[in-house]
Amino acid sequence: MAKRIYPIITISREFGAGGHSVGKVLSERLGIPYYDKDFVRETAARSGYSAEDIEREGENLSRSAKLLDNFLGNSMNYSSSHDAIFRAQKELVLHLAQQDCILIGRCSNLILREAGIPSLDIFLHADVDTRTAHIEKLGLNGKENPRKYLNKIDDMRETYFKTYTKHDLGRYRDYDLCLDTGTLGYDACIDIIEKLARQKAQKD
Repeated sequence: MAKRIYPIITISREFGAGGHSVGKVLSERLGIPYYDKDFVRETAARSGYSAEDIEREGENLSRSAKLLDNFLGNSMNYSSSHDAIFRAQKELVLHLAQQDCILIGRCSNLILREAGIPSLDIFLHADVDTRTAHIEKLGLNGKENPRKYLNKIDDMRETYFKTYTKHDLGRYRDYDLCLDTGTLGYDACIDIIEKLARQKAQKD
């Protein structure tokens, strides 16, 4: 394991709250890698599933898909792709945590806690209007109504998180700090997280 300077930083987030944007700038300021979209490529290599499968199922699980998995799980011959992808992502989180880095989503805060690996755990959230405007600006909703798309992704992320951690996404006890990116703005949130990371580095 590489010599630790900063704590592992995990950033959990509501869809459209700017986790990717915050993680990218924080990575540049601290000089450590961040992993968000890279999870897709690396998990695909580890799991044997395609990048499209990982993109679709890597953090999203609809209630209907969960019910189907539970129903088919009674069959000896059935193996859920959601379960296999989660296992691959969990292995990847633990591998990446061997050196300083920023991990975006993927239940990384609770995966590291279970493994006894210290981390600075952040949760980013914002009001629905702010998040809707953000995903519409980036075109993340494609041709779908942005508000409906936001609600759909929120629901699937919450179902995924609950399924694999038994915790509710955004429960304040699971984080060191919860920040409202809509009220505070990205720059202020980045400043706060950076300061905390540097303080922890000095103490350790």
